[in-house]
Amino acid sequence: MKKKSLFINFLVSIIFGSLLLYFVFQKIDLSVFFARLDSVNYSWIWLSIIISIFEHIIRAFRWNLLMEKKSDSLTTFKTTIVLIVSYFTSLIFPRFNDFVRCYLISKTNTIKLSTSLGTVVSERIIDVLSLIVLAVLLLIIEYEIFVNLLIDIIGKINFDFINIVFIFFVIVIVLYLFKILVKRSNFINTKFKEFKFGFFAFKDVYYRWDFLLSTFFLWVIYYLMGYVIFFALQETSHLGFNAGLAVLVAGTLGMIVPVNAGIGAYHFLVASILLNYTISYETGLFFATLIHGSQVVSLILFGFVSSILLFIIIKSKSKKD
Repeated sequence: MKKKSLFINFLVSIIFGSLLLYFVFQKIDLSVFFARLDSVNYSWIWLSIIISIFEHIIRAFRWNLLMEKKSDSLTTFKTTIVLIVSYFTSLIFPRFNDFVRCYLISKTNTIKLSTSLGTVVSERIIDVLSLIVLAVLLLIIEYEIFVNLLIDIIGKINFDFINIVFIFFVIVIVLYLFKILVKRSNFINTKFKEFKFGFFAFKDVYYRWDFLLSTFFLWVIYYLMGYVIFFALQETSHLGFNAGLAVLVAGTLGMIVPVNAGIGAYHFLVASILLNYTISYETGLFFATLIHGSQVVSLILFGFVSSILLFIIIKSKSKKD
């Protein structure tokens, strides 16, 4: 049943991603589009890939801070390997990477799966709050551009009163049924308590300033990964801080869409936001493809190497146990 569910998830993601790609690139002459690869300064692409390595390390360090009271065998190296492998799997099965990394961290350390899942939810909340802060900053310095981005995303969604009330009651009913289920099942009750233990991990973080600083530097890294690629193209080399922030916010929103590695959605939103900086749609798409493509290729390479290292780590741990 699980294999069937994974296959359906994979198939739906591929179909949806393919439709998005068709929608985004349908009016683009691909022969001319890819001919532009000859004019790219690849030194900046390599710099972006090198910077991305620090993203994995900082995220691993921050996650360890949330789990430090739940396990005494955590190391930044092992957690970095786990994170890279989980991102690698997300290229095939989107939105499964968080579960995969929690499963793998439980195999490489003395931490329970349900507890690590709680820390991931806590971590994601921090990331969402960080994105909101960046969006507000973009709203302040680039009001018209931010509004245009929201229009592109929201489109024709109808937020009328009836829909809001309906969603509210659905949430209330789901929470009520879950509460009853938790009370009547000892197993679920135990796992839920372990999950809560991980979820509220942030308030127990001993090095709280380290956590906040690592979150700050994580987003700086995300920013730099896109910003340096501005200089890889002559058409975007003049863009500054504001454009980099706009690309960061738009790109992050694109990666939230449940398709393999944000394919299509990322390209569309980045290209759309760059229209506001007098960058043509085709050039914006090419720029987005450079960022996205370089990171996907590097993730495949890093993921392959990390998978081998992870196998060695798990095998070594099983021998000790």
